[in-house]
Amino acid sequence: MTQKDKRIEWKTRYNAWKKSDQSIAEWCRNHDIKPHQMYYWVQQFEEGQDVQKEEPGQTQWLAVQMDNEMVTPEGQGPIYIHVGAISVEVRPDADRNLLSDIMKLLQSQC
Repeated sequence: MTQKDKRIEWKTRYNAWKKSDQSIAEWCRNHDIKPHQMYYWVQQFEEGQDVQKEEPGQTQWLAVQMDNEMVTPEGQGPIYIHVGAISVEVRPDADRNLLSDIMKLLQSQC
């Protein structure tokens, strides 16, 4: 079940509970729902947090084979790597081992 489907299901339950004039505990007992789950969704819908959140796409990585020699043509500026909200500036004279460590860390976090 996707997050969108789950949200729709709980919104339907929330609306049914609101129309019932029952307490959350009573409504949950009658519908075999765990009250703590219902309290969570009531909070989401009543605080306006029921805005659909876009599901992020899966991160894909490309392996790059690099030589040990640094090739830096004249006038070459830095490159920027963007991963989600993170941006990394890589200058032509950057330490390759440090860059490799940073990329491994980013890969493990995404």
